[in-house]
Amino acid sequence: MSNELIFYNGPTSPFGRKCKIVALILKIEHKEEKINIYKSKFLDEHNPLRQVPTLIANGKTISDSDNICLYLDEISSFDSIYPKERYWDCMTIISVTNGIMENAVNRYIEMSAISEDEQRKKAIDRYEKKILRSIDWIENKFDELYSDKITMDQIAVACALDYTSFRFTKDWGNENPKLKAWLKNISKNDFMIDTKPGESFKYE
Repeated sequence: MSNELIFYNGPTSPFGRKCKIVALILKIEHKEEKINIYKSKFLDEHNPLRQVPTLIANGKTISDSDNICLYLDEISSFDSIYPKERYWDCMTIISVTNGIMENAVNRYIEMSAISEDEQRKKAIDRYEKKILRSIDWIENKFDELYSDKITMDQIAVACALDYTSFRFTKDWGNENPKLKAWLKNISKNDFMIDTKPGESFKYE
C-alpha cells in the first residue's frame, strides 16, 4: 500500500494535517511528500489548482481534504470515523471547521505576504470575526460533538482550533472553556503530536 498512495502535503496546511491524522488513525500506509506549492509545477498535472493536500491513489488523483478523508475511510478496515447516527451533523461541523481554516489561512496570507500599507483592514477584520464566531458556534454544540470514539468532526475541530492558535490567537479559549479543555486533552494523542505544523515556505 505504501507504494500505491502518495500524499502531497504542506508543512503547515491544516487541511493536509486533517488528512494525515485520518491516515494515522485508520492505519493507512502511505508515502507523504511535503512540498513547496509555490515551486511544485509538477503538481499541476494532478491538481491544476496546485493545492495541498493532493492524494495520488493507484494513479488516480483525489483532491480536496474532505474527499481524501472520505476515500481513506472507505478503504480502511476499521470502523468508519463518520458516525451514521449523526452523519449530517458531523458533515456540517466539518464544513464550519473548513471555513475557520480557510479564513485563518487567508488572514495569514494577507498579513504576511502583503505589505502593511496595502493590507485590507476590513478584510482582516472579517476573517477574524468569522473565525471567532464559528468557534463560539462549535462550543455551543460541544455536547453533541463529544464522544469517547474519535470521529471525523472531532479531527476537523482539533485541526481548526490548533491552526487558529498557531496563526491567529489562543484567546479564543477564553470564551470557549469546553473546547479549550477538550483540545488540551486530545492534543496529548500521538496523532496530534506527530502532525504539528513545521516551518512554512515563503509565499511567492
